[in-house]
Amino acid sequence: MGCGSSTETKPTKSRETHDTVISDVDLDDNFNENSKNRNLGNSSKTSSSPAIVVTPAKANKRQPSKPQTKKQNTTPVDEGIELEALDEEDYPPQPCRLKKIEIVPDVSMFKNIDDHVAKTPKSATASIPELATYLCRPAKNQLEKVRSIYQWVSKNIDYDVAGYLNLGGAQRKSCDPESVLRNRSSVCQGYADLVLSLCKEAGVPVKTISGFSKGYSYKAGVAITTNSDTNHAWNAVFVNNEWRLIDCTWDAGHVSDNKFERHEGEFYFLTDPDVFINDHFPYIKKDMAMSQQWQLLGQPRDLQTFSKLVKVHKHAVRYGIELTSHKEAVITVNKEAVVKFTARSKPLVKVGARLSDTDGTLHDQCVFVKKEGDTDYCVTVIPQKPGKYNLSLFGNQGEQKTLDCLVSYVVDCKTVDKTAKPFPVHFGLWGAEPNYAEFGFDNAVAQMARFESDTGELEIRLPVTEPVKALGKLAFSEDEEGDDQFIMMEQGQSELLIHVRMDKGGFYKLLIFAKKENGSSYELALQCLINCKNPLKQCQPFPNVFPEALAGRMTLVEPKTKSLPSETEVHFCLTSSVIDIVRVGHTNFERGDNNTWNFDVVTPSTGENMNMFGRISDSGDSSYKALYKFNIE
Repeated sequence: MGCGSSTETKPTKSRETHDTVISDVDLDDNFNENSKNRNLGNSSKTSSSPAIVVTPAKANKRQPSKPQTKKQNTTPVDEGIELEALDEEDYPPQPCRLKKIEIVPDVSMFKNIDDHVAKTPKSATASIPELATYLCRPAKNQLEKVRSIYQWVSKNIDYDVAGYLNLGGAQRKSCDPESVLRNRSSVCQGYADLVLSLCKEAGVPVKTISGFSKGYSYKAGVAITTNSDTNHAWNAVFVNNEWRLIDCTWDAGHVSDNKFERHEGEFYFLTDPDVFINDHFPYIKKDMAMSQQWQLLGQPRDLQTFSKLVKVHKHAVRYGIELTSHKEAVITVNKEAVVKFTARSKPLVKVGARLSDTDGTLHDQCVFVKKEGDTDYCVTVIPQKPGKYNLSLFGNQGEQKTLDCLVSYVVDCKTVDKTAKPFPVHFGLWGAEPNYAEFGFDNAVAQMARFESDTGELEIRLPVTEPVKALGKLAFSEDEEGDDQFIMMEQGQSELLIHVRMDKGGFYKLLIFAKKENGSSYELALQCLINCKNPLKQCQPFPNVFPEALAGRMTLVEPKTKSLPSETEVHFCLTSSVIDIVRVGHTNFERGDNNTWNFDVVTPSTGENMNMFGRISDSGDSSYKALYKFNIE
């Protein structure tokens, strides 16, 4: 029997994106550049109902029924150190009363047990009875026994990758518990049966459960039915007077480049049943009625629902992700699809989406990701060609540089909008960076990610709480570099005004860089998308604007073109409430009424530049600072 893990992906064919912090391989727990990981297990988290809600559910408030036992025990199960290991006939499976957080409020409660397991001597691993005796020596109850067994198995048994993938004709190692202990390697059945044997030796009621998993062999959109082969095995253990679920295989590690890599998690230790059912469906001896009892849910999920629901990864559970739009694994697209989700625990710091076709070629230019509220996120998908694609959503809460896979869909595109233009290639959220407020921007900019222009010109007003030191770049579609010729910024009392000109129809990426107070360099503060519907026929670049013009709250009313005719009288109109003297050449111009300048200047000869400077007379600084630069043609 195999273990659950994700479908293998192929190398992508598209060019690399340089702002990406995950690899172009999907369906792994944590992606780093240059890694090609295939997970032994990647979880799908939803509630027990078809609605995908991966926040921890409330504890079942029903009164627990007493176990129906064949043998009368005067000692409660959890305190009976020498209790015989009974099975479901003695303790029938029933919905769990407790949440995991109630059983394990803090993993540090197992520190003594975990330290004891870490010091397991080789002499204690000669046989299953000897190992069980050693592991459970410091245990005070059934829970600590299970913890010690779970820790040792998940940390000491490697997954038999060569045997599972038949690499070089390798045969799978035996799943017999004694062989697994001796070889320290097996597939999921071997993990589960070793746990079974150790628990029985330790007097812990235990059961091996087989069924369907959404892991390595799982393919979204391919129906799982009672005619499908089961592909995974895990365990149920009886602790705290109820059955709980564990999966040592999926907490042991993952496969990377056909090698086993440990990650030693404990997500699948006593996992709440409403989370466990997202990627584990019991199907034992082809008895559905009996198998559904081992979901340990008040309302068991049927196999058809399990098959259709999207696979949600374990990181989504940790982040409290709720899918508010598409809950099934396959999204049918006619022209475009909009996928929405919410992070209920706390906002995600970074979010990204990756779209790839069946050949592994990236189509990130077909995806747009933005933040709609403090914890709400929206992903727009507009494929350029009909066909099937893989869509994976990623995010983190800022604790690490890598992004975690949250959920993976299959996008079945039936029809496309032939007039739709590709988005600029960009991985991550559009809109304000998480630290936008540190630059002086107001909270309202958090929702400003996408703009449209019907004329080829656009004014964007970004609210600020204090003057912002900013620079900007404008890039068309897949032009990664961009320039600052067609963007001009002006600082008002309570807003940063951005003027944009565009000479092509389609999407532009607007990048705003800002400097913090006493900062030494400019950092990316906002990334906005502009859809230009009707470009300018004659698009003139703006003058060069220097940071001092923003600091001086200078507004250039006219001329707003970079190029000026040579040896010609040109009228200038400017306003500022801060700067009071403007200099062009050797001539100073003082501010007039309403903080305004109106003056004429004869431009120099062709090929020269004309610079404009400004000074605040009562600032104590007598030097003039550069404000604007014009080219003379």
